[in-house]
Amino acid sequence: MKLANVFAAQAAMVRLAAMKMTPKAAYVVLKYSRLFDAEHEVIEKQRIALVMEISGAEEGQPASIEAGTPELEAFRTQFDEILSVDSELPLCPMTINALIGALDVSDSNTLSVQDMAVLEPLFEADAE
Repeated sequence: MKLANVFAAQAAMVRLAAMKMTPKAAYVVLKYSRLFDAEHEVIEKQRIALVMEISGAEEGQPASIEAGTPELEAFRTQFDEILSVDSELPLCPMTINALIGALDVSDSNTLSVQDMAVLEPLFEADAE
């Protein structure tokens, strides 16, 4: 799994953590969410440092990079390099199918196809 997988899954993990599920699954997701959040925090700190560096902003000052500038291209290139690094986050010790089976099936307790696509790489593979 790459850091890009972790970065892309952050919003879906927040939604997943708020969903109703069996107590056992909730405990597994809770423990994994703590590991996930720590890994995501490292990526976010690197992203912010990169924006600060490329924009030339001083510590404590707002930083931004204008669209269509060479600075934005430099940011994209360097951030893509960061996201291509292998993550040290272990896979969640449950399969995505086990998670689906553990979710409460009420109408308001669903994951989108997009959520499933970004969450799947974080979970153990199903046995074939």
